[in-house]
Amino acid sequence: MKALVELFWFKYSQLQHAVKIGNERLVSMLDKEIEPALVAVLQREASDVSELRSQFQFVVDLLREESEDRACVLRQAHNFKLLLDRYFGTDEAARPFRVDMQDVARPVAAPRVVEDGLLNEAILDSLPDRVAVITTDYRYLYSNPLNAQRFSEKPIDLVGRHIVEFIGMQRFDGRVKRHLDRCFSGEVVEYDYISPRRGNSITRCRMTPCMSAAGNVLGAILVLQETLETRGPIAA
Repeated sequence: MKALVELFWFKYSQLQHAVKIGNERLVSMLDKEIEPALVAVLQREASDVSELRSQFQFVVDLLREESEDRACVLRQAHNFKLLLDRYFGTDEAARPFRVDMQDVARPVAAPRVVEDGLLNEAILDSLPDRVAVITTDYRYLYSNPLNAQRFSEKPIDLVGRHIVEFIGMQRFDGRVKRHLDRCFSGEVVEYDYISPRRGNSITRCRMTPCMSAAGNVLGAILVLQETLETRGPIAA
C-alpha cells in the first residue's frame, strides 16, 4: 500500500510541475498515468488496520489538495464513500472494487454494533446520537455528522486525526484511554460522564469492539448519548 501511495504522489507532483511550466506534452502523458495510479491505490484491499488507515488518509489528503476544485472534491468524496462501503458495507455483491484476495481477511463489523449489528455509514449517519469509530492507535476512522459538528468539523476532516486533538490530553489520559484499551481487548464498555460545555449534561458512552473477519480488533465503535442534566458533582 505504501509503495502505491508514494507512486501516486510522485506522479501527482510531476503533473503539477508540468502544469506549472506549461509543458503540454508532459501534462498529456502524465494525465494518462495518474488515473491508473489512483485506481491502483483504491483497488488495493487492506490487509491490516495500518493499510486501512493509509487508504482512507490517502483520499483525505487528495481531498485537501484539490479542495478548490468542486468536481475533484465530489469525486474524492465519492471514492471515500466507496471505501466505506467496501470495508463496512453489508451487500457483498455491491462492493465497488471486487478484488479476489483469498488470503486476506476483509475487515467487517463486530456483532451487535449499534443495535442492528451492522457498521453501515448510512445507518450511522442517520442516528440521533454521536457515533465514531476509533482505531487502535486512537485515531478517527469514521465520525457521523452529529459527532463532527460537536467539534465544529466536517466528518471527513476527522479521519486520521488523534482524538487528543479534540478531547485534550488530561481527559484522554485520565479516562478515555483506559476505556478504549479495555474495548480493544474485546470488552463492551459503558460509562457516564459530565459534559460541562453542554450545561453539565450527562453523556453515556458505549464502546463496542470493531472486529475483522479473522477476529482481530480493528478499533472501537463509540456511541455517545446525552441522557439528562445535573447540577451536582459526578465523578468523571
